[in-house]
Amino acid sequence: MKNRNVLLGVVSNRLFVVTVAVLVGLLMSYHSARSNQEAQDELRVLAIAKATAAIPGIPELLASGDPQRKLNDLATTLTKSTDASYIVIADAKAIRFSHPNPKLIGQRLDGDQPALLGRSYTTIDVKGTLGISVNGKTPIYNGKGKIVGLVSAGILLSKLAGEGSVLFHGFLFYGFGLLVGGLLASELLVRLARGRKLKEELVDITTQFQEREAMLHSIREGVITLTPTESISLVNDEACRLLEITPAVIGKTIGEVIPLGRLRSLLTGQVATGDDQQVLTDKFSIIISRRPVFYGEKAIGSVVTLRDRTEHVGLLRELESVKNFSEALRSQQHEFANRIHTLNGLLELEKYQEAMEYLGEVASVQSNMAEDLNIKLGNTLIAALLMAKVTIARERGVKMSVEVATSIDDLHIDQNALVTVVGNLVDNAIDAASGTPRAEVVVHFVQVSAEYKSITVHDSGPGVPEKNPHVVFEDGFSTKPSRGAGHRGLGLAIVQRLIRQSSGTITVTNEGGATFDARIPIAVTEDLVGVHS
Repeated sequence: MKNRNVLLGVVSNRLFVVTVAVLVGLLMSYHSARSNQEAQDELRVLAIAKATAAIPGIPELLASGDPQRKLNDLATTLTKSTDASYIVIADAKAIRFSHPNPKLIGQRLDGDQPALLGRSYTTIDVKGTLGISVNGKTPIYNGKGKIVGLVSAGILLSKLAGEGSVLFHGFLFYGFGLLVGGLLASELLVRLARGRKLKEELVDITTQFQEREAMLHSIREGVITLTPTESISLVNDEACRLLEITPAVIGKTIGEVIPLGRLRSLLTGQVATGDDQQVLTDKFSIIISRRPVFYGEKAIGSVVTLRDRTEHVGLLRELESVKNFSEALRSQQHEFANRIHTLNGLLELEKYQEAMEYLGEVASVQSNMAEDLNIKLGNTLIAALLMAKVTIARERGVKMSVEVATSIDDLHIDQNALVTVVGNLVDNAIDAASGTPRAEVVVHFVQVSAEYKSITVHDSGPGVPEKNPHVVFEDGFSTKPSRGAGHRGLGLAIVQRLIRQSSGTITVTNEGGATFDARIPIAVTEDLVGVHS
């Protein structure tokens, strides 16, 4: 019984669908055919009127008044031969010269007659003397091109209704045939496709899904798709790696997965991205691009792409270091050139004693400072960097002093990272102090505890924002103008990340300018490990 009910339901549904489809198709076809027929009727009556108006001799009969009523006989003959309901010929004053009703001959046509103004047109005449009709009117011209009358031809709607009835019955006949044929064809197609259609569709769907998954997880860009409520609907392997998440986050919102900060703001679109935006995490430098997705005019979510630029940022750091050393060499070359010119002038003036004293003083100051920094810091690379920065600062009118109270050869940080930290802090300090009264930068190395040493950089510049000074460490924050396609606001963000990776901390305060205090842990040697254990 259950199988029988299911079978009846399937048959009933199929019959319903085919019937509705056939009826809708028939109605649309009938409506289209009916509209075409009406348009053809209008063209037909207008063609009859124009053909009548073009018959030679009519303008002359109108001009003579047609005393023998030849125009009426002509109109009667044409009416029968063209299957029209009537053909009325009138003169320039709209006086009828022909009509199926002889009593109306000699009377004036009702209403305005645009045909007498040179216009051919069709109308539905609802006030006709013979009944409602499709009517076409056109002007009659004489040999000189002057309008001397008009022709009005028409077919009564009662006659057209008969033609429409034939059309309707024809559609009913064909509709019944289509209905039966449709049911038979649908049954045949269902029987043929039932056994293999489901299998083919499952194979296609599985193949498409596998292809999409393979493509999505093999590309080198991270991809996240978000719903309008910022829920994660899709995430690939690269996005999981860059954001340090797992595919289990699908279905959760960005706010539940990513902590508060600039990264979350860029992912959710709270910060207008426009062009690609760079953001730093503890491990990666990421370029983020967010684009909305529309279906028609309705927003259905957004797609976020992430590109790993960590290696790129590292190369830029190294390039910046090389650039700094190159700038320092240029400044030193300029300074040495001035000293050589001074020494040359003393020699030309035969001031040999003054020349020797000047040369000794210059050599002593430079060598003493370099040797002192190298010995106290215990790090030749940082000593050379600071010597270069002193030269650059002096060239920009900034007095830079370095106070060393401890060595830095035992810090728990990579050498390249230390160069980046010191170089960025000193560069920012020189930029801030440059152009201010008593421009000064002080770099101080000191041990603050048994576990940490401090690198403090102070400048005499305008300082940092009072309400939230640590905003300077956010990637994207910068007080400097944009430099085209480059990304500003990364220097201090990179410094903070490098110090955090070494388990250190960095703070900033306003003390007559900005003071940055970077505290880096002391590396634990093997001997110390043995003692502690």
